[in-house]
Amino acid sequence: MSAVYDKAVGKTFVDGLRSVFLVDDAFPNFGDMFKSERTLRRFKEKERAAALYGEFRKRQLPCDIENTFRKGDIKMVERMRKCDLIVLDFHLDADDLDNTKSIEILQRLAESRHFNTVVVYTKADDLVDVWLDIAANLRSDLAFDGFLDGHEAELDWWKAADSKDWDRPTAEVMAQFMTGGLAGVSKDARTEIIKGLSIKGGGIDRDLLAEAWLRQNVAKRQNPPTEELETDQGGNHGLQGKFTRNGPHWIQCRGCFIAIIKKQDANEVRHLMSGLHAALLDWKPNFLQLLVSEIQNNLELESFAADPRLFSDLERQIGLSHYLLSELEEDGDQTAAVESVIDRMVETLRHRISSDTQLRGFAGKVLTDIRADLGDGIKSADTLENARVLAHTDLKFDPTRVMFLLNSFLSTEHFSKSRITTGTVFRDGADYWMVTSPACDLTARKAGSASTWASSLHPVKAMMAIKLDLVDEAKSLKNATQGRHAFIVKDKEFFPLRIFDEQTSQPAPEMFFTLDAGKTRFVPGKMATFKAVRIARTDLTKFPKLVGQQEFAVVGQLRANYASRVLQLTGAHFARIGIDFFKGA
Repeated sequence: MSAVYDKAVGKTFVDGLRSVFLVDDAFPNFGDMFKSERTLRRFKEKERAAALYGEFRKRQLPCDIENTFRKGDIKMVERMRKCDLIVLDFHLDADDLDNTKSIEILQRLAESRHFNTVVVYTKADDLVDVWLDIAANLRSDLAFDGFLDGHEAELDWWKAADSKDWDRPTAEVMAQFMTGGLAGVSKDARTEIIKGLSIKGGGIDRDLLAEAWLRQNVAKRQNPPTEELETDQGGNHGLQGKFTRNGPHWIQCRGCFIAIIKKQDANEVRHLMSGLHAALLDWKPNFLQLLVSEIQNNLELESFAADPRLFSDLERQIGLSHYLLSELEEDGDQTAAVESVIDRMVETLRHRISSDTQLRGFAGKVLTDIRADLGDGIKSADTLENARVLAHTDLKFDPTRVMFLLNSFLSTEHFSKSRITTGTVFRDGADYWMVTSPACDLTARKAGSASTWASSLHPVKAMMAIKLDLVDEAKSLKNATQGRHAFIVKDKEFFPLRIFDEQTSQPAPEMFFTLDAGKTRFVPGKMATFKAVRIARTDLTKFPKLVGQQEFAVVGQLRANYASRVLQLTGAHFARIGIDFFKGA
């Protein structure tokens, strides 16, 4: 990449760092520094700690030091997370042999919602070995135990085999496996592994046994599972990383970027920061990653709360407070009122960020530079291949999944509202619907005067929803530009849902009565739910009637403009006028 790109990486990922947290059992923390000389003598590297602290201060980076970590100390990890750069000693024990504590810290940082930049600073002679230890423990989904369960022939073969004569996979092959799964291992390497297993007989899945051997080698590096730690691996894309014998060693895993750097005695901070920058450049963050990082920097640097053009002006605060009280008075629902105010504030911030001239200038320069650098690589007839090159990835991808995820991102958002609203997609078993009542009809406030039918039903709300059909992914994508489908992704499951009839392009509306004005209930690990009564024909020989109270699960939510479009088209369906004509002979 060019100097413009290198400078952009440094600006957003390195220059954006504003504080440092040093974690090393050989360093005295600030409390220890004010104790006796005898206490200070216990710390073997107090001079190194002082030098690092002093150099970071010269770079205007506030610095904290910690020298103890107890297993399961979540509060300490939370303190670390609040710093932009964490410099972590890989062996947090007196003998410099045990990596259990540092591995747990890295696992917890990877699972945090904050993006953490970590330098693993180590005396280890073999940085590749450190890389493999960290990667194996961040890929806890590559466990060996239980992998062959359910594969009787392969399990019987494995139990009878003697692994002593098998060649251990090379570090390069292990890295390929941990970053890309078995599909990420080169064809030649897979062939060599299978050949080395000396598998005889038919009816045995050789690829499965090759993966089992790789998993067993990963498992040998894995520490005992960390308690109360939930991981979302994200499949084979959960971990990226690379090492070169005389170059950068780095891992990017979920919420963590880790640079592995060998300790040296002279110019340590310069050595650390240049090593971090080199690792980031080797990672090659793409344009979107750079842009998101720069947006995050802008959010953290600017005091939006103190900007008189936004929220700090007292008259604006009085106005927003009046809006909040009005919402409370009308609805009587504090959660919904707060949600409404937050929506308004976030929308204001969104417009402020998107119109920031410096951010636009930064993005424009970087994109121009990347396009020029990639040249013909993004000008082929295959537009998705061009996109892969622009995304800086060599991983194989499924075009159908890519386009489905793109359409889902453009048209839907995560549902987290206190009440269902226009565009909410919900289900009961294999049946799906989308709310097409105006959002103002689904609030907690009473509708109209006390004498109206709608008001007399309060807090039950009459609601219109259109029936959706679950269809084939490929078919929904083929007709995506017609705007007849909803592309919902929920917990990695795809829901291609047809909104309008394929022949008539008309919606199929149904009537519901929501209880408690469509209030949603959230249970961790499950879909949000709401209760409603549906009008349906349960017996084809009888008239339709109210079906008993049911609990429906929320699958997803259309973005506001997409939901408004469906609402408009459904309204046009109700407003249609039938007229009579006769065709001539």
